[in-house]
Amino acid sequence: VDLFFMVRYQRLPEWLKTNKVPSGTNFARIKRDLRGFNLHTVCEEAKCPNIGDCWGGGEHQTATATIMLMGDECTRGCRFCSVKTSRTPNPLDPNEPENVAHAISKWGLDYVVLTSVDRD
Repeated sequence: VDLFFMVRYQRLPEWLKTNKVPSGTNFARIKRDLRGFNLHTVCEEAKCPNIGDCWGGGEHQTATATIMLMGDECTRGCRFCSVKTSRTPNPLDPNEPENVAHAISKWGLDYVVLTSVDRD
């Protein structure tokens, strides 16, 4: 086994990985609502290690979410990104704008970011 190769081409550095399993009432509610509204977040698709902290919020923390518009498939294949890539992504959801509005108003988050996949 070539250890130099393994260390040099590791997908994510060790300090970026977490063993903590996200949990909590707010986390579970947001995850359930995402499925119900057929929405996606960068937090999940990019496998962010801070997802539990962001969605969980807490008494003295800001609850946040980054909603990914236009589905969960990107037409670019950026090597640094964990979002799924497809040359022929699924069709856009005509209900997405309304679902995003409902989700944001229901969650009562302190901070919401809207971003999108690329459809080149």
